[in-house]
Amino acid sequence: MPFERMLMMQRPLSRRQFIVRGGKAALGAGIAGSVLAGCGGGSSAGGPVTMWSNLEPGDPQDFFKQNIEPGFEKANQGTKLDVTFQPPAEIDRLVRTALQGGEGPDIIPTPGPAYAAEYVDANLFAELDEYVNQYSWDDKLLGWALDLGRSDDKLYTIPYQLQTMILYFNSTLFEEMGLQPPKSRDELEGLAEELNGQGIVPFAAGIGDEPAAVEWFPTVFWNHFSGPQALYEALTGETPFSDAVFVDAIELFNDYVQRGWFGGSREKFFSNGFDALHADFGDGKAAMNIEGSWFMASAVDFFGQGAGNENDWDWAPLPPMQSGVPQEMYALGIGSTISVNARSANTDGAASFIDYLVADKKRAAEYMAAVPSAFNAPLPFEEGDFPGSMDERVRRQLVSLSQATGNGNFGYTNWTFWPSKSTVYIQEEIQKVLTGDMTAAEYCEGLAGVFTEERKEGLVPKIIEPGA
Repeated sequence: MPFERMLMMQRPLSRRQFIVRGGKAALGAGIAGSVLAGCGGGSSAGGPVTMWSNLEPGDPQDFFKQNIEPGFEKANQGTKLDVTFQPPAEIDRLVRTALQGGEGPDIIPTPGPAYAAEYVDANLFAELDEYVNQYSWDDKLLGWALDLGRSDDKLYTIPYQLQTMILYFNSTLFEEMGLQPPKSRDELEGLAEELNGQGIVPFAAGIGDEPAAVEWFPTVFWNHFSGPQALYEALTGETPFSDAVFVDAIELFNDYVQRGWFGGSREKFFSNGFDALHADFGDGKAAMNIEGSWFMASAVDFFGQGAGNENDWDWAPLPPMQSGVPQEMYALGIGSTISVNARSANTDGAASFIDYLVADKKRAAEYMAAVPSAFNAPLPFEEGDFPGSMDERVRRQLVSLSQATGNGNFGYTNWTFWPSKSTVYIQEEIQKVLTGDMTAAEYCEGLAGVFTEERKEGLVPKIIEPGA
């Protein structure tokens, strides 16, 4: 299973654990007090650079050890990179424990901006502004990436492992039936009705393996029906989530589920596991699949001779579902952030590694081509930046995401921009809507209440404005 999907699916558990520990208040009292009371700040002295990584075993870790680690050490003679691979599901707990003990590596990953914000508020990350000038990050990185990493106009984190939700389709089936990917709600619904009428499930879908994955669908419908501007206004407190534009989006999602468009029936939507739904997609029993960009890394397991079929796949942007929503827009997901420990003995060395890993397009493109999904960096890519041997579909997706978000055509994934209790609410309570135990209006009203309380407590991560 691709690293990004595993990380995202495991995140709800760690968020629940965080809530049980008391949230940000526990972080501030338990870590900031014990670590910073006797700390006079970090140092820029030389020496080894220590790093914790949340890369999965297998190809991601192997590529890092064989290419990135020796490459950095060769480019920075005398600086040794000491990396420790930690389980993705445990990385946040391990970081918290280490910092509470006054320890931790020089380079610290987090599972996303909401987590990073807690450490920034507790003064546990070093400021990186001097390195923006030193390494010309303003010229290298996409503007929104630096904006997202800033707090009170100071840079503390670099977002990494970009992801988004897209529409996959069985291109062999589409060609045989003379179909095209939908570019509007009318086209999507007409296509779904045609497929359903011929006994083909419109969308492979199911949450049997991981119920928390249901949050993908509110993400899709709020972004592509309600729209990124409406979400921005809600996430910044201008509009409540009980507004009709969000209620209508959930009602539309529920309607599609009740029609059997997702997974074949409501019951199958709840019971289908990932391997089963992906096998149906590859075999042509289902025509499309709404999933994250991480699926590209495992699509080969379900298409072609190795999977027992002669089918192929492709992808397209999710269509706007009402007027005013951009034609090509991607909900922005951040799988990880990278920061420097405020107590680091070698902040210069740590910053040089961040620059080496993230800010060079040629190197980043090679990493992204070698191990899809694991090293996606926020850089202004063009088609020619990637190796010719790279899968054209993957290259096209990475370039499209880079260019669209660079132009401000982005939305917001639940797992990146919502605070923890709101995220858990989205995952758990939406299932009651699908079973008929709660209305869409009641669901959104409840979310509005939870979100408002978290916003009052300062738990909402930084929200960058679309179109900016």
